[in-house]
Amino acid sequence: LEFGSAILDLGSEKISLGLFKKLALVHSVTFPIGINHIVKDISKVCSLSLTESENIRNNIDFSFSNNKNLFDENNYLKNIYFINSNFRKISQTLILNIVKARMDEIFEMIKKQIIGTGLNSTFGTNFFIVGGGSNLFNLEKYCSNFFGLKVKKLGKNNKKESETQSDENFASCLGALKIIKDGWETEAIPKIDKRNIEKIGFFTKIFGAH
Repeated sequence: LEFGSAILDLGSEKISLGLFKKLALVHSVTFPIGINHIVKDISKVCSLSLTESENIRNNIDFSFSNNKNLFDENNYLKNIYFINSNFRKISQTLILNIVKARMDEIFEMIKKQIIGTGLNSTFGTNFFIVGGGSNLFNLEKYCSNFFGLKVKKLGKNNKKESETQSDENFASCLGALKIIKDGWETEAIPKIDKRNIEKIGFFTKIFGAH
């Protein structure tokens, strides 16, 4: 957060990027595209239901090194994935090309945003992914290969006891990104509490004083 961090929130219908430096949000952008677009692409191109397509997406290994659970020995989609549709030959190459095309499109937009700020050199070891899309199997590996750096997933399972103090800072950053992406909830205006002064102070650093 102090020396530069990029946080990518991979939502179902929206994807947001926040760039932080010196504890401040220096750039943010939200795209009206999300990980569910992969499902829609598979459904449209392969003439499968959205339920079937979502099941396929959720079982893809995004390192693309092993997808034997999806495809048979002839590299066709296994018949167990045909829930609502009649079984037919759908090749591994077709499905993976659909997924890669959409992911590359999304990440290319993100890369252009980072390069456009002129700050891309400061995020080498501080690139994080969050949100529902970050839970797709080995997606952080795909991100790392695409961006050419180590991308880490932020989540409850990734915490260490030594990181407890920094959790509030990251929570504030993620909160700021969520507000930018989704706006304020009408019933979510908090009552001022003296115990929250430190958190509010950090939030002010992100947005700036008004």
